[in-house]
Amino acid sequence: MASASSKSPRETPLMRQYLGIKAQHPDAILFFRLGDFYEMFYEDAELVSKALDLTLTSRHKNTEEPVPMAGVPHHSARGYIARLTEQGYKVAVCEQVEDPKLVKGIVKREVAQIITPGVVLDDEVLDPKAARYLAAVAYEGSGLGLAYLDVSTGEFRATELPSGEALAGELARVRPAEILAGADALGDDGVMAPVCRLYRDGVYTSIKPHTWKQAETLLTSMLAGDSRALGLVDAPLAARAAADVVSYARATQPNGVLPVSRLQLYAPGQAMVLDEVAIANLELTETLIGAKRAGSLLSVIDATSTAPGGRLLRRWLLYPLTEVAPIRRRQDAVGYLVERASLRSSVRHALDGVHDLERLSARVLLGVATPRDLGRLRDSLALLPELARLLSGQAEGEPASDLVEVPELLGFDGQVLEILSVLQAVLARALVDEPGPLAREGGFVRDGYCADVDESRRLATGGKDAILEIEQRERERTGISSLKVKYNRVFGYYIAVTKPNLDKVPADYVRRQTTANGERFITPELSELEAKVLGAEVRVLEREQEILGELCDEVTQRAACLREVAQRIATVDSLAGLAEVAHVNGYVCPTVDEGEVIDIVEGRHPVVERVVPPGSYVPNDCRLDSAGAQFLLVTGPNMAGKSTYMRQVAHIVLLAQMGSFVPARRATIGAVDRIFTRVGAADDLARGESTFMVEMRETAAIVREATRRSLVVLDEVGRGTSTFDGLSIAWAVSEYLHDAIGCRTLFATHYHELTALADSRPKVRNVSVAVREHEGEIVFLRQVVEGGASKSYGIDVARLAGLPRSVIARARQILGQLEDGTSWHKTAQLSLFGIAQAAPPEVVEDTAGPVMERLRGLDPHRTTPIEALQILVELCEQARG
Repeated sequence: MASASSKSPRETPLMRQYLGIKAQHPDAILFFRLGDFYEMFYEDAELVSKALDLTLTSRHKNTEEPVPMAGVPHHSARGYIARLTEQGYKVAVCEQVEDPKLVKGIVKREVAQIITPGVVLDDEVLDPKAARYLAAVAYEGSGLGLAYLDVSTGEFRATELPSGEALAGELARVRPAEILAGADALGDDGVMAPVCRLYRDGVYTSIKPHTWKQAETLLTSMLAGDSRALGLVDAPLAARAAADVVSYARATQPNGVLPVSRLQLYAPGQAMVLDEVAIANLELTETLIGAKRAGSLLSVIDATSTAPGGRLLRRWLLYPLTEVAPIRRRQDAVGYLVERASLRSSVRHALDGVHDLERLSARVLLGVATPRDLGRLRDSLALLPELARLLSGQAEGEPASDLVEVPELLGFDGQVLEILSVLQAVLARALVDEPGPLAREGGFVRDGYCADVDESRRLATGGKDAILEIEQRERERTGISSLKVKYNRVFGYYIAVTKPNLDKVPADYVRRQTTANGERFITPELSELEAKVLGAEVRVLEREQEILGELCDEVTQRAACLREVAQRIATVDSLAGLAEVAHVNGYVCPTVDEGEVIDIVEGRHPVVERVVPPGSYVPNDCRLDSAGAQFLLVTGPNMAGKSTYMRQVAHIVLLAQMGSFVPARRATIGAVDRIFTRVGAADDLARGESTFMVEMRETAAIVREATRRSLVVLDEVGRGTSTFDGLSIAWAVSEYLHDAIGCRTLFATHYHELTALADSRPKVRNVSVAVREHEGEIVFLRQVVEGGASKSYGIDVARLAGLPRSVIARARQILGQLEDGTSWHKTAQLSLFGIAQAAPPEVVEDTAGPVMERLRGLDPHRTTPIEALQILVELCEQARG
């Protein structure tokens, strides 16, 4: 028989336990609790050592099969787990569920929680003002269903989409951290393959999808309703995706209940559609350069005081409304708070003390709430009566009859508040003022709440006082002034005596251990007292754990009321924040209607005006009318402000339709169904697309999907190819937007030839950003005026950017020759040390006769713009010989 030292590690009780648990979670990294560490073995250890830069050691080194091992301290595991999930890994946390001191042999262990990229509950990892979504995609034929769940709050939504492009656009708005789909869908030829290429910010996880029948059974059971009443029958693909999400999420929380009571089914058309390109180009939630929140539109308008308010405001921004009635309801609430500065200040001050009720209540349902969580819940609920009073429409000190009509969105349900006041009172009686973060440390139950706890604490405290008395008495009896009564987890309480004093130890001392500095002893009295003290401490901890469970049950029973009031607080906070932004920045309430006019008077860019010196921003008007000036062709030099002008129009439309006030003197917004953008030049090498291909793909999406009610913002089209190709494409796209779609369009270009569109297209209007030339310098006036620009001033901008003088001089020389029709390629080239003299003008053969002859044969009324442009090119070349 093999000796114990040579036995295979797989045969030891501990490793058999580990391998058995690991077999239940083969796709997760198993954090296996051993004392004060989480240990990983075998392949997990090797993977984690690389991913976290940990030292790889081994267990059972003296056997034929040493086991690779890596570990992290349990108190710092949260950070390591967060790093793994950010890299796309799944982690199963296996805890000891028995006290090692009370168990002989192997301690029982179970997986308490599974943490995945899409399922994270740690407050230190979660962004307070952003949701953390787990999403799933179901498909059948060409149809697609999308569902997403924030496990930390219980927010649960689903929709159906017509195409992979639409799905990618919705994913860009939702930004799920993890996306579930069937293995066949995720294959190279699967339906999700193009989506994966378009949306690359999430982790894709393969699952076994639910059938419709399985999904119906699961969801009707969980949501306690009939499938028709819940709307599942009308959206079967959305329902299947929803079932995939909750099934996966449930498996990650073996000891808790998902905080889900409602599935919100929606159609993408119920809100303004914003695709990935529009969200990025308009810098709604982060900047194009650096992907920073600061500098985004959200950073300017987010003055919320609570985390749920911040999350809700973010959703309002990414899902602007299209129906006028709900937009006006939000405007009414914002306006109510704008007009009442004192009330707004008081409401915002009260909200400052409200913690994240959504995530706190969810933590209770999931079984991971701490005493501190319950304390924060108690403190937040204590503020609700004051909030409700402030928003009741009755000013302090006024009689009850003098009520002001309060917008519906600012009201609180009195019955819900009454139910939660009972919960707040229970938590206030039970918990100390500052509960600790760890239940196992105890001390969170208030004195006087539970007689058992009070008695056990008295015994434990009295026992500790008695131990101090023993220490003092034994010092006097033995004459050993350095004698101490100490405690450790292995030996309990003992008397420590140093070596020089061992000859003074009484005969009734029983030696327990010899140390380098002395010896440790016990006495019958000390042992009896130890049993009493430790027993009382254990009873206190056990009873406090039971009380924590009872309090969590109290919260669970009122979970629906908590969710309702949490959503109400988030709404009030978002509206109060928008009112504060409107007041501070001088925003006005826009008129939003179902017409087709966008009329902005003295509009301002909400982000740019915050970074320029106060009072220096130049406001501009904009009028787009499907029956009049439908298409604004914006020309002017680089750096003059064309992009700022067009983006500010899009921002004002977005703000208006999310219910906010807007930066303008006056604004009328005919509701937009979708905003399209095509801005600048950028390649996408990861998708194998050049700058021009990206430009054309974005342009193709616009002409394919825009409607008459869309707002299209085009900042340069056709710049990624040759001049004549680009001009031709820009011209044709402009005609199509004007003639075939009829959408409201802002089109910025350096192709001055396009200004001729206004001569043949009645709804095209030329505007330009004014520039003044003064003593050879250009001054950007930032003012948008009627008419097209006469020149681009590109060389002047190049000079401002710092190009060498020699390059600027040569560029001016070539520009002059091009404008004069001189054959510039015959001139002398730029020398290494300066500008060479231009070659003398070339003698050109007289070609006026043939040119005139060809012109006489043309019928301009039967020539398309593209044909005319090509003929013009050929005639120019012929005229130049």
